[in-house]
Amino acid sequence: MILDLYRLGKEIAQDANKLFDHTRHSVKHDLGETVLCDSHNREWKVKVRRTGNRGRYLKIYSYPDYKQRLRASADKYKSYLQITSDEWEVFYRTAEGLKDSRARAILDKLVGI
Repeated sequence: MILDLYRLGKEIAQDANKLFDHTRHSVKHDLGETVLCDSHNREWKVKVRRTGNRGRYLKIYSYPDYKQRLRASADKYKSYLQITSDEWEVFYRTAEGLKDSRARAILDKLVGI
């Protein structure tokens, strides 16, 4: 009896995980955006995002013309530029309005300066 209840509970938990995983893949979280200058005083719009399948990533555009577009992932998504979790967190905090002196150095690295 106890073993049957354990198995039933385990199956319910697995079904719930499948439902949750399916739902989170279709949800996109825009966590904020900011405009930053690189060391050459070019402006870049940085959008901070998180999705179920892409993980934590940045969308970076030259601003205001949007001619150059980059993507950077903290979770090794496809061919995106790779950044660390800490670097992603710097942009997340910057998009929330907190200043971080590391943001420009990370941006320079991403845009090739």
